[in-house]
Amino acid sequence: MELESKGPGVATLRRYAAVLVSGLLLAAPVAQAQNYEGYYGNTEWRDIGEDVKTVKYCPGNGSIAVGTRRNSDADQVLVTRVSDTGVTDNAGLNTWQQAYYVGGGKHSTGYGIIELAGGAGFAVTGSLRTDEGSYAFVMRLDCKGNPQWTTLLDNRDQTSRATGYDLIQSGSVMPSRAAAGGDIVMVGEEIQNGRTVGRIARVDLTGNVVWDHQYDGHEWPALQFRAVTENLANTGAWTDLVIAGTATSANGVRNALMFRATGAGAPVCSTTLGDEKEHRDFNGLTPLLGRNFLGETVLVGAATGFSEGAPSQPYLVRYSRASCSPKVQAVWNDREKASFTAYDVVEAATLDGLNGALAVVGTIGSSQGFVLAADPATLREYGALVQRRYGDNFRESLYAIDRKADRFIMAGATGADWAGEGDPQDLYLVQVDAALYTQCADQWYPQAVNVDLPPKDLWPQYQRVDKFFAVQTPPVDASKWGYACELDPPEGCPGVIDNGTVMLGVHPTAYLNIECPAIPMSSGLYGTTLVGLRFLPTNGEASAPGTPCEGWGVANADPAAPVSGHTSRCNGTVNMVVNSFTTPASPPIDTANSVVTVANTFRVTHRFTPAPQTPYLYRVDVSIQNVSSKAIKDLRYTRGIDYDVPPNTFSEYITLAGSSPLLFAWNTNGFTSLDPLAIHPSSGAVTDSGPSDRGSHMDFRLGSLAVGATRSFVTYYGAAPTERDALNALGLVNAGLYSLGQANWDGSSPWNAPLPGIDGRDNGRPGTFMYGLQTR
Repeated sequence: MELESKGPGVATLRRYAAVLVSGLLLAAPVAQAQNYEGYYGNTEWRDIGEDVKTVKYCPGNGSIAVGTRRNSDADQVLVTRVSDTGVTDNAGLNTWQQAYYVGGGKHSTGYGIIELAGGAGFAVTGSLRTDEGSYAFVMRLDCKGNPQWTTLLDNRDQTSRATGYDLIQSGSVMPSRAAAGGDIVMVGEEIQNGRTVGRIARVDLTGNVVWDHQYDGHEWPALQFRAVTENLANTGAWTDLVIAGTATSANGVRNALMFRATGAGAPVCSTTLGDEKEHRDFNGLTPLLGRNFLGETVLVGAATGFSEGAPSQPYLVRYSRASCSPKVQAVWNDREKASFTAYDVVEAATLDGLNGALAVVGTIGSSQGFVLAADPATLREYGALVQRRYGDNFRESLYAIDRKADRFIMAGATGADWAGEGDPQDLYLVQVDAALYTQCADQWYPQAVNVDLPPKDLWPQYQRVDKFFAVQTPPVDASKWGYACELDPPEGCPGVIDNGTVMLGVHPTAYLNIECPAIPMSSGLYGTTLVGLRFLPTNGEASAPGTPCEGWGVANADPAAPVSGHTSRCNGTVNMVVNSFTTPASPPIDTANSVVTVANTFRVTHRFTPAPQTPYLYRVDVSIQNVSSKAIKDLRYTRGIDYDVPPNTFSEYITLAGSSPLLFAWNTNGFTSLDPLAIHPSSGAVTDSGPSDRGSHMDFRLGSLAVGATRSFVTYYGAAPTERDALNALGLVNAGLYSLGQANWDGSSPWNAPLPGIDGRDNGRPGTFMYGLQTR
């Protein structure tokens, strides 16, 4: 599912970038999505991105971002449309970058953008500054970026300063009985005579204003509306408008504001959260469509101390369905006490078949963008996913995020001058997969705690603003862009190997799951272009969908000298560097060899080759050498996989069977830590455990290892059409310890609408996936 979500990002800080290889797949009409980081904007302008959306209706798909470009003489709204590989300014891909003088004026800014249903183009909001004051506007563009109309919303006083920050198209956010192509609803604020009032306007698709309201907070001198969505109502209508923002008290303390209004703009409820210890603001929000939280809303922002330079901490709140009552609140903290602010959030339900995570985007200080994966139940850390930071040059910020079918797209700004031309600042786009991964991201370990601030009711007065104006908006070409981070994956998909039956996607550190958009999407529900463990006869992928957590770890578990390293796509690589990674230069591309050094203690080699005894298995020879100056007293090796067996991806049966004196512990948790020194409970052998979203986790105890010595053993990964074929294959290679992942499928329903059943459990159809250890 794909959701609209917006957080304003009112910042002037600079932000980093990087994207895909120029010209990638330009001959194809639509390229499949990949991870990238990229920068966009002309050298003589300071460019910033404030909002971004997935393009679903206009030809070519991709993403579209809005922001502002500035120089000493002018400010212009900047709109950038890119392909799913980050390419802009390519008519064949329906991508472009344009700047706009709203109303012909020299000073206009852009803050919010949406795509209109049915290929009707896009709508943008922001502010036009004049000599007397400033005006919020709504502008409609066609799919090629040509202005169709621009509507200025009048103020009650000509010296007021008004800004539009966010917008939605009614009926497009919450699946409903509403018309798909409804009116445009804009939210913002107006500063007048020392007070700030909230602003909501409804504009039809021809640019006429249906209604325009101001909302005054009475004893609250400032109401700021920053983000809007729709969610289920209990007022008789299908949905309410839900707004996130800030209410400032008479003594200057900012409180986080949750406001609901009917589709006609009448207040339904409004509450604030705050205390006399910190400022609190809401910047973004998202409705929840997951099965356990349907109709609830999550708002995100920051809690900031009163003193100058006091750090900010992300503040997340989940509100009850059809109300302004908070259910759960959480504050996130950085271990190094860095200041960081959340600006936007989007729901990621269905990415892993469970409740999914909330992807929360923001900026650390003024130097790095981040994404947090928050559990919608607790608003704290989500499962095995590691939080990510983007911007290795510490000159980047992120302000907005949106959901794609299997990825996220984020927008902000970079001041890194990637082209080396003296460019002060560019728009920055980051596209990541379900593991929040790009080649340049690094891991981060903030922690969250729950809090419980009591809500306070707030009842604003509202009144109509009747006047509006139609103005002309001339466009200006503004195209320039480039890549600043290695494409994921590079062209040619190095690491994807196969024997004609089983395909593996081998990362240079030897975990499975790498991108390969050049091959077809995998079959079954929630298909992916990631390749992990794939059965080619059915194109079924069992390792990569959802959260791709297959990986391994090695350690010395001696309490007197503990050391470890581990690697996976979802948890990143810790204490490990790649020495070499090789695959054949010409067909057949069927082997891979990875050599890494772990913590200056181990040199670990994984060699992947087709098993000569059977087409259903790949042989993985593992060797661990002690390259330190001291003996290893307790050598450990861990291997784990989150099985996601098609066609009913995220619902499978797991078997752990066999025995080996090397086995220390095993369980069916595919998300548990791959660090051998972590605590791993052991479930023992299980047969057809499930159906549920489970995996295989095995810890091996390999004894002592002298200086310079090497310990070697053989494992297998593979897939077969039935359980009998899989067990026969494991028997042929003497894999006496193994795990099986089998489908929750009835055996006859179509793969695009599979029904649960026991055919997969009992017979292993349409494919049984396996991991094994050679025991003799």
